[in-house]
Amino acid sequence: MSSLAANQGESPQQPQPRALRLGLPYGAVMATGGAGQLAGACGLPGAARPLLWLAVAEAGWIAGRGLVRHRGELRLPPSAWARIGLPAEHTGVLTVPLGLAVVATGLSTQPGLAKVLGAAFVVLAWLSAAVFVARFAVSVTRRDGTTAVDGGWFLAPAALLGAGIAAAAYAGQTVGVLADLLRWVALVAAAVGVAGYWAVAAGAALAVARRGLGQGRRVLWWIAAGCGGLAAAAVGRVLAAGRALVPSGVAAAGHVVAGATWSVAAVLAVPIVVASVRSLARTRRIVRAAPWPPTFSTAVFALGALATAKMLGVPAVTGVGKVAAGATLALWAVTAVLHASRLFPAARRRPGPAETTDRDAPTVAPSPLVPDTAPMAAPPR
Repeated sequence: MSSLAANQGESPQQPQPRALRLGLPYGAVMATGGAGQLAGACGLPGAARPLLWLAVAEAGWIAGRGLVRHRGELRLPPSAWARIGLPAEHTGVLTVPLGLAVVATGLSTQPGLAKVLGAAFVVLAWLSAAVFVARFAVSVTRRDGTTAVDGGWFLAPAALLGAGIAAAAYAGQTVGVLADLLRWVALVAAAVGVAGYWAVAAGAALAVARRGLGQGRRVLWWIAAGCGGLAAAAVGRVLAAGRALVPSGVAAAGHVVAGATWSVAAVLAVPIVVASVRSLARTRRIVRAAPWPPTFSTAVFALGALATAKMLGVPAVTGVGKVAAGATLALWAVTAVLHASRLFPAARRRPGPAETTDRDAPTVAPSPLVPDTAPMAAPPR
């Protein structure tokens, strides 16, 4: 990280809060929660609740383990935590509000204390999204960050979209002023999130056209497709929750925008999947630990497909959503097994030269919580 700071004219000795430079701490939470929401679409409704509570357990375990491992950094002065670093320092932590929102949405369907826990997760999701998205936006505008755009940038609008879905999920379970407030908050979050998706997509397209895919962690480009699906799912959910607040013409336009956004995501998914499969077929190995972005991105892509099919009445898109849902559960199972295998001593070894190259090196410090910074399948040049 010091070399990156030096390239940007910064002092590498300047104290920085490493907690803001994790890989993707809540990647596993997002993947597990998303898989749980799709279990019913795959004909496995009995798996929905266990996956949901596994996601809750992951959220608590990762947070607790992170506090223990970074307890020394909690004593950093406020100036270190207030410092706005490079965009690469801020993208990974955006998985925290998104993961909390995914879990909160799942808990909204549960009875009793589970629903109360979900409401607390909604509050935490919104508070963390407000802080982390704002920091990321300031970093991009102040640090000439557009030159380093990668797929991780899509986590910024995704955090807002996830928070909007969670708010909409609880809007129908409240009454009066609170219900209307949640609906308006969800509508605004969805609108800003969709606009943010298109803005990041435009910036990413320009960056890739100029420099190719060699400038960042390529597995993060899965999020480009996943966030488009999440945008479509968010529009469908918040418009359904706020139908009394939105004129029919605006709602119809929202459905068209959601369909167009999901279509862009579908187009982006093709080269991402093809390049990843080609790379895995060529190398027959996964670099370092199996990453979670393919799983949670496929999950929200599937949710977006199902929402788009419902909004626009296109049965073929429903089929795509069900296929993506099945792929999500398969990816989750494979990734979970590969992560679990690392718990055994025989599986703990340093990657050899054939497994790690300069091109595949992460641009931020590896996460001590979920080792999710290395690409699973880097497409060939």
